[in-house]
Amino acid sequence: MARRSLFANTPRARPALTVVAIFLGAVLTTLQGRLFSSALPDLRGQFGLDVLEAAWLGTALNGAQLVTMSIVPWLATIIGPTRILVTPSLCLGVATLLIPVFAHNYPMLVLLHAVAGLCMGIYLPLTISLGLRSVHPRFWLVVMAAYSLRVSTGMDAGYGASGFLVEEVSWHWVYWTTAFIGPLIALLAWKAMPLTPVNQDQLRQADWAGMTLFCTGLVLMFIGIESAERLGWLDSGLVVIAVAGGAILFFAAVVRAALQPNAFGDLAAFGNRNILICLVIACLFGVLMTPTSLLIPTFLAQMGDLKPMQTGSATLIAFAAYLAATPLAVYLARRAEPRLLIVCGLIIIAITAWLGTHISHNWRVDQFITILIMQSLGESIMLIGLIASFVTNLNPQHGVALGAYVSIARVLMPVMAGTIMSTWLRMAADTSYASLSAYVQAGEPLVVERTRSGLNGIASVIARESQVIAHIDGFHLVFWTSLLSLTLAVLLRSSPANPIAPPIQASTG
Repeated sequence: MARRSLFANTPRARPALTVVAIFLGAVLTTLQGRLFSSALPDLRGQFGLDVLEAAWLGTALNGAQLVTMSIVPWLATIIGPTRILVTPSLCLGVATLLIPVFAHNYPMLVLLHAVAGLCMGIYLPLTISLGLRSVHPRFWLVVMAAYSLRVSTGMDAGYGASGFLVEEVSWHWVYWTTAFIGPLIALLAWKAMPLTPVNQDQLRQADWAGMTLFCTGLVLMFIGIESAERLGWLDSGLVVIAVAGGAILFFAAVVRAALQPNAFGDLAAFGNRNILICLVIACLFGVLMTPTSLLIPTFLAQMGDLKPMQTGSATLIAFAAYLAATPLAVYLARRAEPRLLIVCGLIIIAITAWLGTHISHNWRVDQFITILIMQSLGESIMLIGLIASFVTNLNPQHGVALGAYVSIARVLMPVMAGTIMSTWLRMAADTSYASLSAYVQAGEPLVVERTRSGLNGIASVIARESQVIAHIDGFHLVFWTSLLSLTLAVLLRSSPANPIAPPIQASTG
């Protein structure tokens, strides 16, 4: 009898347990992606793969998330959130448990990474909706703050954690951490939310053709964009076909949604200008977060020839600063409109990016502390304002339709931002190397002095400084992107009256 009650579904909803389950899943999604990407060079050796083979594992893991992430908001209204959370969480645990077992079976590795990606895609779309439905409105800002914190937890803390697992524990735990947490989420969800009847009528009326066009288009664009830098952009037929084909399919899905009633991906939510602007800013956030997710870690690794565990102190500082800034962001959000928070956060990010344009080759973690703290503060304030702006402006009837498009900002655009930034750094470094080499004239005293220790000494200095210039150009890209986002944020209108931060009414009389 006790065993039956242990595994029995809860007869009543438990909001606190629901919040724990969904936020654990949200953090896990970002954390697993960061653990994998940071440990990939070491995993490549363990799996016996070349660079391209290892990269396709990441493509399978992240690209598969776009499928479930796009349809989960709709599917949750049909079969209920309990079924969506429990079964995929168990499958995620099994898939990540088996990956190290099939370390030398490449087809199985790709399949298991794709299965893991499909399962991880369920968490983020449900986090905000279930979180807000589970708590009193006075706690909504806390829910939003926790959701924004999962970005820093995964991206910043995950970088150092990856190095620690690989260097100090075992590379297996890059996957086995998720193998443990996945079933735990399933248990929490099973005990937190009672099962609801399946809506057979809506299931029969589903727009399967629209879903297929939409998801296939996104996945193809993801494959092309994610692999563009390593395959040579337009020199690769795969990249061209994937991006062009995906864009055509996605455009067809959008046109279908605009012309056909009850089609998947309804555009009604974009009738609200604030929602449309917020989605564009959310897409640009992938570039805005690159200082802590890409630029600073790669700069420290290149200048000091360091591994992820050694450069992880910088990302841990960013995580600690983000954690410390979150209460301040919540305090401000209770007293100011969401659009004001977005503007303030973007101004801080723009200033931070401008400070990053003054780096030099002798900068290490200590010199980056100010930038890391300011970047985290700006991200925290801006993200909470952005989430609050979505919530306060969205018509609940349009939530499911908007959820299909939010996956673009959550997965596709961050990957595009990383690809664009990597390409930007490479091109800037090549241009700078050629430019600096032109200034090296044979016979000059400095050249003669360097030549005594070998031509490699001159070449290494030029290569080092070209990387510094490239990263300065990267910070310039972040700066101009923040100004573009700031321009869009200024166009936001005041949010309607809401339980989060009602707009200040002008005094009369």
